[in-house]
Amino acid sequence: MADKGSAADPGTGIGAVILAAGSGTRLGGRPKCLLELNGESLIRRQIGALQSLGLSGIVVVLGHHHKVIDEELRQLDVDCVKQPASEHSQASSIRLGIAQLPLSLAGYLVCPSDLPLLAREDYAAVIQVFRSRSPEQAFVGPEVDGTPGHPVIFDDRLRGPLEAGSTALGSGQWRSEAGTGMLRWQTSNINFVFDIDTEDDIHALEQSTGHSLAWPSV
Repeated sequence: MADKGSAADPGTGIGAVILAAGSGTRLGGRPKCLLELNGESLIRRQIGALQSLGLSGIVVVLGHHHKVIDEELRQLDVDCVKQPASEHSQASSIRLGIAQLPLSLAGYLVCPSDLPLLAREDYAAVIQVFRSRSPEQAFVGPEVDGTPGHPVIFDDRLRGPLEAGSTALGSGQWRSEAGTGMLRWQTSNINFVFDIDTEDDIHALEQSTGHSLAWPSV
């Protein structure tokens, strides 16, 4: 586990939280992050892309399907933390993951595990926008034709309130209610908004991009 009292690059490093605690109810109660693209699970692809960026820590938040996902990640160099309650929110998962990352990081990247098109260059682009933001902006999130996308990234000014439970960061309405400290980065890149919630989404992905997703054979 990462040393919470230090960072690999204090004040400039970026840590990442991968959200993989959901039940996948609309996909038959199966873990979405284990869907495979070209024979590789979405969460393995995601971790590989993030690790290639030299981040200062990666934490995967597990929940309903923790046993099977943990097995998938056994050989990967990431930290995992499990939701203690069967019912939990995205905000509580973010809070749980952030608490495992080193202190004094420049940014905290929050990444859902069900966006199959995200690649290294997409994560790198969000980080670059974050690094070049105005000083008053504590949060950066991509937005595609009015649709909020992921991943998002925020700085240490939001870590404290998040851990204290005094901000609604991670809730569905937070981005629409947040003030001037947010940068809604306008982009046409659909990779940031194409997520998988239902079988229809899997079919739509294949029809619109030619990419096929499949459940693991075992």
